[in-house]
Amino acid sequence: MEIADYLRVARRRLWVLLGVPILAAAITAALVLLTPTTYTGTATVSAPALVGGATSNQYTGSQAVNQFVAQFTATSQVPAVLDAVSRDTKVPRSTITDGLTVAQVGASSVMTMTFTSGDKAIVHPVLESLSRHTLATLFSTQVALAQGQLTSATTQLAQANAAIASWEKANSMVDPSLVYQTTLQRLNSLTQQWAQLSANGSSTGAAAISGAIAQVKAELPKFGPLLAQYQPLASTRDAAAAAVSSSQQNLSSARAQAEAADPTKVAYVSATNPVDRTSEMLSLVLPVTGAAVFVAIALVAMLELLSRARANRSEQENVSAGAGWPSREPYGARSPEPAGSSVSG
Repeated sequence: MEIADYLRVARRRLWVLLGVPILAAAITAALVLLTPTTYTGTATVSAPALVGGATSNQYTGSQAVNQFVAQFTATSQVPAVLDAVSRDTKVPRSTITDGLTVAQVGASSVMTMTFTSGDKAIVHPVLESLSRHTLATLFSTQVALAQGQLTSATTQLAQANAAIASWEKANSMVDPSLVYQTTLQRLNSLTQQWAQLSANGSSTGAAAISGAIAQVKAELPKFGPLLAQYQPLASTRDAAAAAVSSSQQNLSSARAQAEAADPTKVAYVSATNPVDRTSEMLSLVLPVTGAAVFVAIALVAMLELLSRARANRSEQENVSAGAGWPSREPYGARSPEPAGSSVSG
């Protein structure tokens, strides 16, 4: 077939080539328009103070943004958070997960949570509760953790102080390390006085100082066993005191981050609006129409093949019927007379 033949076929079957795509597009558009209206809203979480900055922050370093985005996305969809949102809003967890989308804005630390539902009344409460519980799980739990660490360190410090107080009571001595250092200082002072008196020729004074020096030296050996018992207790107390100081700093930092993650300051929930069906309709109508065009072309080809098959079959039937007809004489021709007949006069 030539191009002209294809054009004749297309013109003859134009109702198929146009009707099928138009009908498919109309049915698809009608289905989209007849579906119930859905509503959507977006909660934007923008808390740049929580990412990077001081080394005490939870998310620091070159991968701070990526770590925050990954943790925020995962936390917003953990069962504990979804269950809390479900309790707040009375919306089933499956409904929340089906309509929820969490995304990063570009390469920034700004996050968006979009929720879509057929019930307009639940969109804003779900987004508000979800942003609040997600931020609380990320940062408020750090406050509880730091508070727990501080409580534990404080308990250990109290136990260490109690052990030292018990030892001091049993040995009738407060801080033997300090007493030992004081004794050494006294010995050094006496030694210096003795040397000075001896140099000045004061034998009587030097002799008196010598007795005091001997007495102090006699006291020094008893500190060995006492310090061996006391120093481990003091080391435990010092470690507990350092842990308390570190825990206090961690708690202060965690509280600062929790304050910076206050949902009323960093989370913004947009107004609830109907979902624009234009993009949805285009995304469905265009592919369906394109597929319908190919279906229409295939249908035209099938119709042409059937039409040609019927034409060929009819032609063959006509040829077969013509071969079996009896022959006829031309109009006015005479049949030959029988032999022996004569024409009467």
